[in-house]
Amino acid sequence: MGDYFQTVVDRDVTEADAAPLAARVVAWLVAEGVIGPDRTEPVLGRDPGYPPGPRIREVVDSSGWGEPWQGGGLDVAVTRTVFDAGQYADPSSARCPLCERDVEFQDRALQEIPGAWDPFSEAIEDWEAGVEALVRCTHCDASSPLVDWTGMDHCFAFGALGFTFWGWPDLTPAFLEEFGRRLNGHRTVLVSGKI
Repeated sequence: MGDYFQTVVDRDVTEADAAPLAARVVAWLVAEGVIGPDRTEPVLGRDPGYPPGPRIREVVDSSGWGEPWQGGGLDVAVTRTVFDAGQYADPSSARCPLCERDVEFQDRALQEIPGAWDPFSEAIEDWEAGVEALVRCTHCDASSPLVDWTGMDHCFAFGALGFTFWGWPDLTPAFLEEFGRRLNGHRTVLVSGKI
């Protein structure tokens, strides 16, 4: 069984600023009627989340969804988290933020390249432990923060603030753009998957 989800991750917010920023974004979502004001909706493995509001259909693309449909709860995480796509978390590469070259995790036959993922796995462990998480690029030999690597989007994102929409159709580009503005213009990543 399981459920589909989409998570908007703020890649730039500090842990100290995550909760106040989350409160402002939640207040905006409530004021816009996108979510309800009280945490009453069950979400997988978490405390109750915010239920969908009366204007949910204005921020999603439900074409292709059968009627009737109803979105699930919104879960808000305000702590350092590895956000992943659940059973779909299998990136094929990551892009170095300095030299902008891709580090491949799979060869042309889609077979795993031995050891290619190891530096990222170690950095993820560091991230989860709350320490600096650096990855050394195999191309330029420079180390960069794990949060600055791209190309793993939709599979992994790292941040101290994430908004997980459970069972909602795809969020519209216009809504995601406004969401980014409400997050003080921070870099965001959309991770989607299924658990």
